[in-house]
Amino acid sequence: MDDNLPFELAKFNGKGYVIAPAGYGKTHLIAMAVKASMQRQLILTHTYAGVNSIQKKMQTLRVPSSRYQIDTIASWSLRMCLSFPKTSNWTQEYPSGNEWKKLYAACTSLLDRPFIERIVRSSYSGVYVDEYQDCSTQQHLLVEALANLLPCRLLGDPMQAIFDFSDQPVNWEHHVYPRYQKLGELRTPWRWRLAGANDLGDWLDDASRRLRAGEKISLHEPLPKGVERVAVDLEDFTNPGRLNFFYKFLDYEEAVIAIHSGDQKSKNKTHKLAQLLRGKFSSIEEVEGKDLFGFIKKLESALTPGKKLLVVIEFAKKCFNSIDGILTAATKRGELAKLTKATKYPDVLEVANNFLTEPTSQKLSHLMATIQLNPETSAYRRDLLNRLMKVLRIHEENTDLSLMESAQLFQREFRHAGRPIRHNKLIGTTLLVKGLEYRHAIILEADAMTPRELYVALTRGAKSITIVSLKSVIPT
Repeated sequence: MDDNLPFELAKFNGKGYVIAPAGYGKTHLIAMAVKASMQRQLILTHTYAGVNSIQKKMQTLRVPSSRYQIDTIASWSLRMCLSFPKTSNWTQEYPSGNEWKKLYAACTSLLDRPFIERIVRSSYSGVYVDEYQDCSTQQHLLVEALANLLPCRLLGDPMQAIFDFSDQPVNWEHHVYPRYQKLGELRTPWRWRLAGANDLGDWLDDASRRLRAGEKISLHEPLPKGVERVAVDLEDFTNPGRLNFFYKFLDYEEAVIAIHSGDQKSKNKTHKLAQLLRGKFSSIEEVEGKDLFGFIKKLESALTPGKKLLVVIEFAKKCFNSIDGILTAATKRGELAKLTKATKYPDVLEVANNFLTEPTSQKLSHLMATIQLNPETSAYRRDLLNRLMKVLRIHEENTDLSLMESAQLFQREFRHAGRPIRHNKLIGTTLLVKGLEYRHAIILEADAMTPRELYVALTRGAKSITIVSLKSVIPT
């Protein structure tokens, strides 16, 4: 990175952009530029993982919190519109689907109001938009409205544009290059330099150039230190050893991410793979929490305690292995169970009966916690389980709210806080891990990925990448 670039961004007073490949120090650049500023900056990105990553970098570099606000474009726009509902004509607290496009349009119009202009200008002295390649055209119009009020710096890399919008994605050739000044381009693979993996960094730098040029990457030996190819078919269920290569990573104290592509079929594979690995690797949930909200809707619709328990058991099977083995036959029918000498786990029976007697959030929390502590079970969707437990805690503390209202409150706080990643052996998709850094990355079914997905996946691991591919040249 040009040592002067942070200071140039800090003093810049127009509309500019920086080309920032994955792992080349973009988050560090943003933090240093904000640190060099004397007034508060608005930093917008797209994912909650991105919010969390930037926040950590700010703390590491000791950037005063008074100098920045970090948010997703979605959350910031929603909060602005809800703060001025009469002016924005927006009252929907939980947009979904195409409603987001309408929200961005409402916020864009709101920014054109003189009193909103004064509020924005008095709140911030500049704006940074991270991962700009992930903007839709409607989000771009919103950023344009902000850029008319504040100095605006866009940071991103067109090669990382992997989101699938109903709205068209931003076109750099049309929307950015002609209208924004190029302020710089990051050229040093710092992620790998700092990890002491220079050979890996150089190989990825070359791979990146090839993918940008529409060329292929050869996996023929010899590969550099830090790069390994595993030629195995993960879909060959007749091969009991097809997952054996995962187990060496369990001894690693550092974070490991296994990455599938982002299509719906692959999203489902992440949970199934985590289940097959018996929770040794835990799968990451989509931000929207569809399975969580679907469970709560079913639970609230169940008319009897017995039916509620059946819904709970169905959900527990989505989070844990071996649920059937720890429940009595009566419990699995949604009925009160009798304790006998043959009862293997009396504690599970007791908490299930307690839930049937009084199907409250507190009793449900006890039931899920008891299942989690059972020696036979293993949680493979910890992310989903943890979200439920937090919703139940909110409901216990706010008895005037329904369980669904508690879930919506949790989701709103979750949007603002970002996703905490605690378990360090994870399985996710390119969409969910984009922008994150891990020590080691496993690229699953690499030969089935698009060039852009492959680029995103390859650049997640700072110390090593393991490429699972039956083909010796990728992408196919």
